[in-house]
Amino acid sequence: MTDARTAGFGANGLAPPGRLASARVVPKQAALAGPRRRFVVWLALAGLVIPAWEGHVSIAGAKFTVGRLAVTVLVIPGLILLARRGRRLMTSDVAGVLMAGWMLVAAAITGGVSSLSSPAAESLQFLFAYIVGRAFFSGPAALDTFIRTLKALTFFMILVAVAEHITGRWVAHDITAAVFGTKPLTPVFRDGFIRATSTLDHPILFGVFSALVNAILLLWEKNGSRRVMLSLVCLLGCILSQSSASLMAYVLGVAAYAYDRQLRTVSARWTIFWVLFGVAAGLIFLVTKHPIGWVISHLTLDPQSGYYRILIWDAALGAIAQSQLIGYSFQLFSQHILDNTIDSVWLVEALRYGVPAVAFLFWANIAAIWPARRRQTAAEDDFDRRMNFAFTIVLLLFVFSGITVHIWNYMWIFWGMCIGIKTSLRERAISA
Repeated sequence: MTDARTAGFGANGLAPPGRLASARVVPKQAALAGPRRRFVVWLALAGLVIPAWEGHVSIAGAKFTVGRLAVTVLVIPGLILLARRGRRLMTSDVAGVLMAGWMLVAAAITGGVSSLSSPAAESLQFLFAYIVGRAFFSGPAALDTFIRTLKALTFFMILVAVAEHITGRWVAHDITAAVFGTKPLTPVFRDGFIRATSTLDHPILFGVFSALVNAILLLWEKNGSRRVMLSLVCLLGCILSQSSASLMAYVLGVAAYAYDRQLRTVSARWTIFWVLFGVAAGLIFLVTKHPIGWVISHLTLDPQSGYYRILIWDAALGAIAQSQLIGYSFQLFSQHILDNTIDSVWLVEALRYGVPAVAFLFWANIAAIWPARRRQTAAEDDFDRRMNFAFTIVLLLFVFSGITVHIWNYMWIFWGMCIGIKTSLRERAISA
C-alpha cells in the first residue's frame, strides 16, 4: 500500500503500537465478536434495505423512516461514548454542529418556528448520523464489522436491482408500500428499460451508492480476485441504475485506487495530482464561458439532461443571490424548474438554508480528509491506513457527485455517517 510518512490525503490513518496493539490485525473472529457491536451496525444500516419513501411511521406527530429512527435511538449512547476520556474535539465536529444549527436558525427566520418540522428532520438526522459514525465505528474491529455488514447489504440491494430489471417493477418499493399501507414510487424508464433504484429512493442514489461502496471494498478486501469480483458487482449496480453520475463516481473511485497503487513508491504522488487538478480546473474557468455548464455537460450521458441541469444552475444561482444568508427553507418559487427538481445537493441546501450551511457542510468534509500531522517514527496500522484512503475517496465522491445529484433520505444519513467515521480515523492518526 502507501508509505505512512508521505502518502498525502490517502494515508493519514495512524495507530499507536500500544494503544491499538490488540487490533493491529483485524481477524475475522474479532470483527464478528460482540453481539452489541453487531446490533448497532445492523441498526445503523437498516435504513439501506427498507425504502424510506414508503417505509415510515409517525411518532408523536413526527415522521420517522427506519434510518432516521435508528440514528435518533443511537445518538444519546453515541454522545456518551464521545464524552469518554481520551476522545478529542475535532474540526469536523464543530463544522457539523454549526451546519445543523445554522439550518435550524435560517429556517426559523424564514418560515417561523412552526415550520421547523422538515428542516429539523433534515439537519438533525445528518448530525445524529455523524455522531453515530464518530462514536460507534471508531475502532478497527467495529469498523471492520460495519464494512462486512455494508458489503452484505449491498449484495442484497444489487440482487433487488436485478429483480427489478427482470420484472420491470420496483419490487422493494411495492412490497414496502403494501406492508406500510402507503403509495409506492412510480418506476422510471430509459430507452425502454427500467432504471433500477433497489431499496433507495431514486436510481441515481442507488447508482452513486454502489460506486461509493466500491471505493470502500477496493481498499478493504485484501484478496485480489475477490476485490475484482466485488468491484464488478458494484459496477453492475451502477449500470442497472443507468446513471451517468454513478458511472463517473465508479470510474473516479477505481482511478484513485489504481493511481495510488501504481505510484505507491512516489512520495509526492498526491501533491502532483492536486497540482494538476488545480491547473485543469483553472483552465476550465479561464477558457470556457460557462465553467459550471461545461463541467455539468461532461458529467452526463444524455445531452438533453445536461442542458436541463445547466438551466437549473442558472435559475438556482439567481435565487440564491437574492437570499444568500438564510435561503428560503421549503418555500416554493413559482418557477417550473426550481419547484420541480434541483439535481444538486449544493444548490438545494443553499436555497433552503443559505450559503453558510453549504460552507459548513463542505468544511466538515474537508476537515475530515485533511492530512493529519503525526510523528514520522510512529508505526502505522495497515487497516487504518487503507480505511483512511477509502473514506477519503468516499467523501470526495460525495462532494463531487453532489454537483449533479441531490442527496436525501438514507443517502443523506449515510453521508453524515461516513464523515463521522473518517473524522474518527483522523482523530486516531493525530493521537499517535
